[in-house]
Amino acid sequence: MSEARLADALARLEQNKNLRLPLRSRDLLGRMSLRFLWRRQVKWQVEMNAAIVDAVAALREITARQQQEIGASTFATQDQLRVELEDLRRSDQNMLSGLNQRLYSAVGGLRTEISDLRLRLTDKTDSGEAIEARLAAIEAGLVELSSSAHEARLRHAQVDLFLDRARADARPAETPVPDRGTYLELAVAELLDGPAERTRTERAAYLPVITEARDSGAIGPVFDVAPGRGEWLDLLRAADIPGRAASANPVVVRHCAEQGHAVAERDPLGELAAIGGRSLGAVVAFRYAERLAPGDLARFFDLAGRALLPGGVLVVETPERDAGRDPFLRAPVHPSFLRFLAEAAGFRRVEIHRPDPAGLTPLAELSTGGPQQADRYTLLAWM
Repeated sequence: MSEARLADALARLEQNKNLRLPLRSRDLLGRMSLRFLWRRQVKWQVEMNAAIVDAVAALREITARQQQEIGASTFATQDQLRVELEDLRRSDQNMLSGLNQRLYSAVGGLRTEISDLRLRLTDKTDSGEAIEARLAAIEAGLVELSSSAHEARLRHAQVDLFLDRARADARPAETPVPDRGTYLELAVAELLDGPAERTRTERAAYLPVITEARDSGAIGPVFDVAPGRGEWLDLLRAADIPGRAASANPVVVRHCAEQGHAVAERDPLGELAAIGGRSLGAVVAFRYAERLAPGDLARFFDLAGRALLPGGVLVVETPERDAGRDPFLRAPVHPSFLRFLAEAAGFRRVEIHRPDPAGLTPLAELSTGGPQQADRYTLLAWM
């Protein structure tokens, strides 16, 4: 092997490095010795040269082998690095391709959403304009229908008056003509309140007040002092709440009887006075307080307070100001006066509200700068 050859050559060089030739050459013995030594020197030189050649060859072989090994190792390392770099490049390309694909997909999705939003916005704008146009048309139609309904109610009232006059003319001369007001009350109710169905919808807001009073223990009939066309009695019957009513107008009594309601034909205050004390769950008065004289109104509060059970409620709805359409109206009643009458009659809690189909809204008294635009307000008083 190269290492053995190198070691052998180095040993031979070490062995022959101390050769000394004699310097004397005058005597024969010296010459013979010199010749002998010269031959030995030549032999030594040859051996030295051979050893050097072997050492050099061994070193070349070792160097070549090492270079080959280093080259092979380097080539292997380079090949491995090249492979790893190629793998990294492919992974990077795959990752970049995936990221680009996701990015393009996200951008495409965003563009699609933006387009959809723009379309929706355009549709909503068009729809909003169409809705506004429809609302304007509906409002115009409502104004026209309201005007037509008002004219129809006026014609209905005129027809009632004409029929009343015709009935009076058809009777013998000796038959007394009935009071015109008895026929006007229902016509005026149609004129002031509109269709009965709308009136029932508006007055249904008071049913929770009645139910609350019954839940608190005031379980008794509800007395209506002004039944009119019977809208409130219809609501009580639908809610399975017992109701009573009285009217001095025989036309009202007959009309309510046709609706299936028993209404006493007598003055409401007289009927309320005849009712036993602490027997009613509620007393209601729609379009009634403004048609009474102040003394009769105070008596009405006193009688209602005496007839109501503990926890019972008094409901009085009345105009806020003179609308000029009710021929039976004496004068609008100020909320402060109604509150005074209720507190003087012994009611423990009194509230003023604005009537609304969706419920009752508290209303500040007019004397304190409360709202003036509505045409009605409601007093609620509990015993």
